[in-house]
Amino acid sequence: MNQKSITNAPAEGANSMTTAQTEQPIDHEALPFPSKNAPELITTLVKQLPPCWQQTAALALLPALSTAAGGVRYAQGKPLAFQVAIYGMAGSGKSLYTCRPAQLVQEIVARHDNDYRMKSNDCPRVLGFETSIIQLGKYLQRNSRRTVMLYTDEISQSVGTKSSFLQLQPIIRKGFDAISHIMDYKEENSFKGSITPRLSFLACGTSDKVFQYFDAKAIEEGTSRRVVFVEHTVCKKEIDPVSYTPQEKDYITQQIEWLEQQNCELHIEEIEQAVKKWKASKQKFYDEDDVKRLMVNTPADVFKRAAYLAYTLNHYSKTKESITFGKWVAEYMIRAAMHHTFSELKNIQEKGKTHFCITSEKANRSINKNMFKDLPQTFTYQEMVAYRQEHNYPGDAKNSAILTRWQEKGYIKKTKKGTYQKLN
Repeated sequence: MNQKSITNAPAEGANSMTTAQTEQPIDHEALPFPSKNAPELITTLVKQLPPCWQQTAALALLPALSTAAGGVRYAQGKPLAFQVAIYGMAGSGKSLYTCRPAQLVQEIVARHDNDYRMKSNDCPRVLGFETSIIQLGKYLQRNSRRTVMLYTDEISQSVGTKSSFLQLQPIIRKGFDAISHIMDYKEENSFKGSITPRLSFLACGTSDKVFQYFDAKAIEEGTSRRVVFVEHTVCKKEIDPVSYTPQEKDYITQQIEWLEQQNCELHIEEIEQAVKKWKASKQKFYDEDDVKRLMVNTPADVFKRAAYLAYTLNHYSKTKESITFGKWVAEYMIRAAMHHTFSELKNIQEKGKTHFCITSEKANRSINKNMFKDLPQTFTYQEMVAYRQEHNYPGDAKNSAILTRWQEKGYIKKTKKGTYQKLN
């Protein structure tokens, strides 16, 4: 495995956004596309669009470019995978404008996909969301070394029923970090085996349809937390469909072909330090809110991925510009997360449902403290179980573990089988 490693001092003054801006609604004027710091390939693909669509088109490009760069990894083999959902009004040109640059890259990346399908010994690199879970599992098992992309220009038509999307969600979540996933369906001709997916996706649809799938359950299970939600704004002026000159097409094709040949693992100390600094500043800003603090984790990871992708697109140069581009992606992602999912996460926390935020050590201490206070001086095991069920506290298997911990800390003693007495 080749490893490109450059150790530099932390990037000072990497054009950080003010923390107050994070709370603003998504607004392309407040968070403009950093064209002067973006890789040349990305600016070439989006420069003919108006500013608001340059922003959305650049974000929509990330999954396709990460698929082209499928041999580039970071952090012990993590893929540069991106999962992006574009939403906007029906007929507003989401596919024609925001997704068109990404579609061109997908067409180049997928130029041999039919050969892969016919030979049945490799994995096509761009797949539709309508691909069955069984077939997807077979494709991903054949080739676990490259990033694969799912694409749909209309999520409601391609995903199908919500039950089929529920089957897809674990693969989407694990494909973000290339974590192994076991599939074992009962049907005689179905797929059984372990896969290690490396999965990007680009999904497009109206707001109602996109968030019909990325709903409270997807938020609760962590699927939505990995997605960059991108709003395709309405542009009043008439704009010609996206097209490229022969020279631009040649340049784009050459860069994609070069990108496909890259095979390395990146660790650039300057990028690592810039991400740590950004994450620490955001967590400090959200210090009083556990939910928001935890929502910083994935955008920080996406910051790193986007910076490494830009660094690769810059032919392993322009570190500071790559950091600025990665930070822009992270700022957009965290703003979208706060805009779309924060209130739902808060509701989940307040109702005591299972979620990553409620299973944190700090949150569990708060739950257990309330339960200890409310239980009677002498209580039974069943009273504790009933209390947890009544308050929708997660983790039925944790009852014995909590009692053991309380005994070890000297909070209670066991008086007889199934009965406990508080000591303070």
